[in-house]
Amino acid sequence: MLAAGLLLAWLVQPSPGLSARSAQQPASDPAVEPAVREALQRYATALESLDADAVKKVQPSIDVDGLKRAFGEMRSLDVDIDNIRVLSGDRAAARVSCRVTQTLTPKAGSRQTSTVTRVLRLRRQDSSWIIQDFER
Repeated sequence: MLAAGLLLAWLVQPSPGLSARSAQQPASDPAVEPAVREALQRYATALESLDADAVKKVQPSIDVDGLKRAFGEMRSLDVDIDNIRVLSGDRAAARVSCRVTQTLTPKAGSRQTSTVTRVLRLRRQDSSWIIQDFER
């Protein structure tokens, strides 16, 4: 159960050393939004599959061993990412706000649901987008 709680913490805690940027952001390239949405969908699907290696493909900075331990304690994980807003972005990087709702069913214990609003940074890597880090 502890590892399952850690997964929830990873998705709700900001990355160390990051600060929120100014409210004034440059205008976003309209071509960025569909790519960002696709990356977030890949992220949600990877989390739901309980496959740490699949999550690492979308979020390379993730602690795979810790995530594998957390996934090992789960029966299922449902992830819904909505209210996606591209705060700023160009063809190389984007800053995005979204709401993440997770319903975690552990192998032992009761089902847990959490909803948080996250601000994250994505960057283009080769032909797809990856999650670089989380601000909050």
